[in-house]
Amino acid sequence: MSTEAQLHAVLEKSRKNLLDLSARNRLINTPRSSTRSTRLEIVDALSEQVFKRLVTEGKSMYFLPRGDDSSEALAEPNDSDGAGEPGELSDVPVARSHQAYCDDDKLQTRLESESLQKRLLKLLYDARTHEEEQGVNILYLALGFLKWYEDDKSDRERQAPLILIPVTLSRPSAGSKFKLAYNEDELATNLSLQARIKDDFGIQIPDLPDVDELSPQDYFDQVSQAISGQSRWEVLPNDMVLWFFSFSKFLMYRDLQPENWPADRALESNSIIRGLLSESFVSEPPLCGDDGKVDEVITPSQAVHVVDADSSQAVAIEEVKRGRNLVIQGPPGTGKSQTIANLIAAAVVSGKSVLFVAEKMAALEVVHRRLANVGLGDMCLELHCNKANKKAVLQELAAALALGKPAGDNVEQVCHDLTSCRERLNRHLDLIHGPIAPSGFTPFQMVGELVRLRATKTRPPGFQLERPEKWTRRELEHRLHLLRDLAEFVEQIGQPDLNPWRGARLEVVLPTDV
Repeated sequence: MSTEAQLHAVLEKSRKNLLDLSARNRLINTPRSSTRSTRLEIVDALSEQVFKRLVTEGKSMYFLPRGDDSSEALAEPNDSDGAGEPGELSDVPVARSHQAYCDDDKLQTRLESESLQKRLLKLLYDARTHEEEQGVNILYLALGFLKWYEDDKSDRERQAPLILIPVTLSRPSAGSKFKLAYNEDELATNLSLQARIKDDFGIQIPDLPDVDELSPQDYFDQVSQAISGQSRWEVLPNDMVLWFFSFSKFLMYRDLQPENWPADRALESNSIIRGLLSESFVSEPPLCGDDGKVDEVITPSQAVHVVDADSSQAVAIEEVKRGRNLVIQGPPGTGKSQTIANLIAAAVVSGKSVLFVAEKMAALEVVHRRLANVGLGDMCLELHCNKANKKAVLQELAAALALGKPAGDNVEQVCHDLTSCRERLNRHLDLIHGPIAPSGFTPFQMVGELVRLRATKTRPPGFQLERPEKWTRRELEHRLHLLRDLAEFVEQIGQPDLNPWRGARLEVVLPTDV
């Protein structure tokens, strides 16, 4: 197998690892009778009317518990069916006339009032938590479902949503009603369902048209036509569920499809992709080694840092500017967000655009805040969470265009002054760390030793050495060796000034003298 074929095979395997086309995926099979689910079924409503109010007219809708208003249209609970939870109707047939509910702003549910409030509160908290942590809204109102079976012999019915409306659930205060509104994100085609049905049956579920051209009933008719060859399959046009649906990994799967890339920019030809697929990258020597001087490779005019950066961060920024690919690792608080902010600023100075992505929204907010604090907030286009709707994006683009071309005053003079200051500081650094005596010791080492002696409260000796500044390193080591021998001798015989023979001058002692 050729190298290109191997890369393609590894890519396909990696792409498939992103997919979940099993019945565990809600987009393939939405459980409709789970007893502990947070899903909320909407009954006695027409998809066409709900779509018109939420999307076309941009109005909000509210929720009705079982028993409110014209509840005669709803069936009584079926005690013989264990599906559902307490307070929820196990089987609610479509009412004879939807008109009673479809012309107002109410969404009828199967839950009693207390259960409905708990369910909505749980949905609200879960939606907020996911949005705050991931920066992505995954709460959708599903309109219409496809009832399908995995094969002709299967008696297990599957139901998958067809139209997914991204919505926002809110409640102004604890005592007010829950409100459901379209959040202006793009309506989503069920891509997972499309892939599963095409892989298993060769049937192409049509894409959703643009929102301005979308009629739910027309779309359901197109789906019905596409599945007409399957005897037990059918479209349930007015089944609706409010729940969490996520297909971000499937979008990644589709983005990595080689056919979606231009011939002159094939996916496998990208150096990063090739390195990841082959688990090898070309090793490059570091821009500045551990003992190297950063100032010799980065000039003040190149160091366009908008927030503080130490030498290692400065080198990393310069390497990225020179086109290198790298991974920066470090525990919290080590300056990764500062480095990213400086990288973005450096790219802007070079006339480049940067796409900054993060798994957690908090990481995006930290970097954006750092850039905003130095006046670069208008250069950032936030495309996450509630900032990704068309209105917000257009407003941010307008603000950026209104800035005009940046103009700096005396840039060359500032760079010259910075260079002079840096050279002065570097001379000071060289003096501090340069040897000043034949012994090879530096002022930095000498001051450090004095600080250590002061910290241990060591008193200066009562004698002076003869011209120690002239000693070489070898002479110093020899004298230190003599001192160690003397210290060992003193330790053996005791302190000389306390010895009882102190002051004796006899050089010869006879036995008769003792």
